[in-house]
Amino acid sequence: MVAAGAIFILALAWRLLTFTGFTNDHYAHYALAQQMMLGDRPIRDFTDPGWPLTYALSAAAWWLAGSAMWVEWLLSSGALAAGALLTVVVAARLSGSVWIAVFVAALELISYPRTYAYPKIFVYALGAWVMVTMASRLSARRVVFMAGIVAMAFLLRHDHGLYLGIAAAVCVAVASRSDGARAAFVRAATLTATTALWLLPWMLFVTANGGLSAYFDRAIEYAQAEANASNLRSLPRFARLPDMPLLGLERPNRPLAQVTWKPALSDSERSALERRYGLEFVRDGDEARWYYAHDSSEATLDALSRDPQVEGTGNLGRVHRPIWREVAASLSPLRLAPALHSAANADAWLFWLFWGLPLVCGLVAAWRAVHGLERWPGELAVIAAICVTAAMVNAGFLRDALRTRLADAIVPAVLLGAWGLGLCWTERWRSRALQCGVALITVAACIASYAAVRQIGEWPERTEVAGIGDGPRGVLARAREVSLLLALPHRQNVVPPSRVSGALMPFFKYLDRCTSESERIIVTGEFPDVPVMAGRRFASDGVVLGAWYSSASHQDQTVEMLRTRRPLFVAYMSAGAFRSRFPLIETFVSGEYRSMTDVQVDGDATVPILVDRTRMPLGTDAETGWPCFKPAT
Repeated sequence: MVAAGAIFILALAWRLLTFTGFTNDHYAHYALAQQMMLGDRPIRDFTDPGWPLTYALSAAAWWLAGSAMWVEWLLSSGALAAGALLTVVVAARLSGSVWIAVFVAALELISYPRTYAYPKIFVYALGAWVMVTMASRLSARRVVFMAGIVAMAFLLRHDHGLYLGIAAAVCVAVASRSDGARAAFVRAATLTATTALWLLPWMLFVTANGGLSAYFDRAIEYAQAEANASNLRSLPRFARLPDMPLLGLERPNRPLAQVTWKPALSDSERSALERRYGLEFVRDGDEARWYYAHDSSEATLDALSRDPQVEGTGNLGRVHRPIWREVAASLSPLRLAPALHSAANADAWLFWLFWGLPLVCGLVAAWRAVHGLERWPGELAVIAAICVTAAMVNAGFLRDALRTRLADAIVPAVLLGAWGLGLCWTERWRSRALQCGVALITVAACIASYAAVRQIGEWPERTEVAGIGDGPRGVLARAREVSLLLALPHRQNVVPPSRVSGALMPFFKYLDRCTSESERIIVTGEFPDVPVMAGRRFASDGVVLGAWYSSASHQDQTVEMLRTRRPLFVAYMSAGAFRSRFPLIETFVSGEYRSMTDVQVDGDATVPILVDRTRMPLGTDAETGWPCFKPAT
């Protein structure tokens, strides 16, 4: 399908233009991939938190193509783009409209899932596509293939396999309803047994390297720790912004402009100047502040650039827009009810929409099943399965911080939305008046959903980053810039994944000069990027000794591991949380390690670096004065 191919290319291009580096969360599985690359074996040498295929794929890509950032980018962005392609294919089948399919796939792209969440997009889009194929004509071969997809999802992350497996069983059972209960049971049992057979090699590997019981014990502890740390403390609620009209229009926003004010300028003086020049504050940059310039007259912009309190400006030439864009911005329905346009309301709308869709679609599907209104073979079986998937995904993924989690759960939601829109727009109802009324409601819901997805995906900021406002030249310049970035290795200092790894760059260079690659490091804070940027294996059972990734209930075993494979360094962060969660390991660290240096991070914050007391240095590093643990070369 041309539309699906176009969405795939568009998704890759969008990911390229908006790429600013991987977040430190992405390095959680990449550190596991590095651990494999440096010779450790999963489960035997370190705890697998339940993502064996995710980090194995990264390790395989690293081994085949090298450690440049483009390798991991292509893996994650390619999977996200493939998920968008499959979303178009499935949504077109569910809705009966390519235009609806493209619209819901665009919402998926704009929501901008994090790169490390690519399995959450790809797995559920692929699973839905296979269920559509399987339900349309049930056969043993298709059930076996579905079982293979469930097994793959399980290996990417265990909860994906659980959710998709339950949904697939529902799909098989509902699709078999005309053949009787016995046929439904046999096919569901075949699906379950075949999934187990697909997973048999992995189960044998786990058994040989530590045992299934110990493996799942630690995996469950990890899952519980993550859930406890990120559960929603309260359900999102709608709120009205003060001093904004509920019935009215917002001023159309213009492209962002940058202004760097004189350092001595007070807040009150700056506010007065912002009012004078019609500047609406959007966000702070590294040095400049970003604004919407509501007065784009040449005289005002010229006066702003010449103001003695202004050190510099940027993008002022872009705030002028052609007349057609001014008209489009003025007429946009997204300007309605400005009192409701807030990030909190966007979160609340999508949260309740994601929960409402499986409920409403499930009830409609049940009513259509009773009245025999299936449009194509297996339609209602697929919808039942996606409703079950959506409910499980919502329960598992929609946690704190909700803003970053909503995109993770978007695939089942947009597929159910596509089916619902198709019923309203591509079918002919008996009551045309009722259909027109419902269609108008869906238009309003689509506009609200688009506005909310723009918020969570930070659409205006990302279009600025992509250079779209500067036209083709800006886009090409941005593409060249990102291409140069992607050619760099992960161990670079251009876009460090966290402020901590950015501050530790001199320490990482010291490691290359004064330690061998076989040395290990302990990280006691939530910074899995540090072992990767250090180019060294983590020493404990998990990537970091933080809120998750490592076992607190089995920390006595971790201490034994540290005694037999002593790490040379400890990056001692989040000391209070580390002491309370891992008291046995903290006792070991405090007794066996001494302070080597403190690395400054963001003003007063520091990262103490501890070194093994028992290791005798072979010299002193000339650049830092720190002890050197390998002969000078």
